[in-house]
This record gives sequence, structure tokens and C-alpha cells, in this order.
Amino acid sequence: MSSPGPGQPPPASPPSVPDAPESPETLAPVAAAPASRYSMGSSGNMVRSLLVILGMVAVLVAIVPRTTGITQPPVDAASVVADAATQAGLPFAAPVGLPSGWKATNARYAASTDGLPTWQGGWSTPQGGYVAIRQTKTSSPAWLQAATGEGKPTGQVQVGGRTWARYQATSPQPRTSLVDLPSGAAATTGLVTVITATAPDDEVATFVTALQPAPTR
Repeated sequence: MSSPGPGQPPPASPPSVPDAPESPETLAPVAAAPASRYSMGSSGNMVRSLLVILGMVAVLVAIVPRTTGITQPPVDAASVVADAATQAGLPFAAPVGLPSGWKATNARYAASTDGLPTWQGGWSTPQGGYVAIRQTKTSSPAWLQAATGEGKPTGQVQVGGRTWARYQATSPQPRTSLVDLPSGAAATTGLVTVITATAPDDEVATFVTALQPAPTR
């Protein structure tokens, strides 16, 4: 095609062709899938879900082992007092041959009140009580007060062939203490002994009667 000459108008552009209309298939909306009745959250569905969860929890509870009680490991009080007697060179005592039902629950040799080296051990009794022994070379008023639970002297009593000073404490729970304080020449070589108990007198007597000096190693 030649270019228009001078003074001639440019040729007209060809008419535009309109876009073809979309087909009905293109304009038709896509139908959504019907909602699940379960997802609509009806009360019946919630109840069934809860029952399923509770059933699973019940199964887990049934198969998981449970602890029915805590068993305290045994305490070898005889070995502890023997080591203490050997280390201190003192005749610390402990019960020997207690009847069935007695059980050592604690035993140690360590610095106590006022830094005094002290052998102490405790036993549970067949009747559910508790009896403990504490011994040291020389006691102080503070040591004696702590050993008796701040008990007050109430007189003397004969137990196990020995004369003991009896102390009574009421806090934090009632307890009885038997105290043997060596006097005279024995004060320099003997041991201060305190028996503390929350047990009946007959069990205290059984404990005291069974006391024997520990063998040294």
C-alpha cells in the first residue's frame, strides 16, 4: 500500500470486532458441595465425640500402671552406730533383737546442736509410734533442750534397770523423753543418753531394755 499523497486524508482504520459473549457454560456458577451434617455441630454429634474421648481416657487409665504405696528403703542402723563408735571411740548404743514390727527409719552420726558430735537413730514401733535415741560425749543445755523437744522435767523413772530423768513436751506433738546424765566420775567418761518417744510406755521399755553398746570395727 502506498503512502497517502500530500493533502490526502489518512485511510480509515478497520472497524474493531467486539468480543464474543461468554457461553452460558462459562457464566453458570459452580454449585458448592453440601455441608456435612456432622460438621454442623449438632448436640448429638458433640455428645458422641465426648463419649469417644472419655472412652479413650478410660482405656489409658486402665493400662497405665499406678503406684499404690511408697516403700521406704531399709536403714542399716547397726552399721551406722558401729561406724560412729569406731570413729569416736565411744560406746554408743543401739537396740538389738527388737521384736517383729520394729523398723529403723533413720540413723546418722553428725554434729548436732552446739556442734556436738551426736549419734542418733529412730525406729517405728509395731503400734505406730516412734522411739529415738541420741547420745553425745558431753551435752550442753541447748543440746539437751533440742534433744527433748524443749521438754520439762517431771521426775524420775526406772526403765531397763536404770534410773532416768523423765521429760515431757507438748509441742508440736506430745512426747516423752528419758534422760541419763552421768554424774560424778562417770561424767568424764560416760555418755549423755536421751530416749525420745511418741509411743506407749511398754514399747519404750522394750526399746530401752534392748539397748547394747555397738561393736567397733
